[in-house]
Amino acid sequence: MTDALVSEDGPELAVDMETPETILMNHSDSQQLQRAIDDLGLHYREALLLCEVEEMSYQEIAEILSIPIGTVMSRLARARKSVRESILGASPAMRLGLSPIAIVSALTEKSVHLQGR
Repeated sequence: MTDALVSEDGPELAVDMETPETILMNHSDSQQLQRAIDDLGLHYREALLLCEVEEMSYQEIAEILSIPIGTVMSRLARARKSVRESILGASPAMRLGLSPIAIVSALTEKSVHLQGR
């Protein structure tokens, strides 16, 4: 994305707002979000997509899925919670491919090392 800046003297140099690093990070975030949505159960995924992507009201979703509006609300709350936990649970160490056991082991080892000082 390039933005041309205009001043009193005329147009200035274009400023590139996206660097290769930000493009990669945004792509990574998009992939992580897509995986989190894909991991949802069908009932939760369809309610979430109808609400957030198709911008349907709870009432419209209830009618389309032939379920009570309370069930729509419950499925959306659970879907959002699951997606949030999935995204927040993917710590930088886990994104590097380290297993939870390796992370705990490394933290324990560092803790023991610091206590022995």
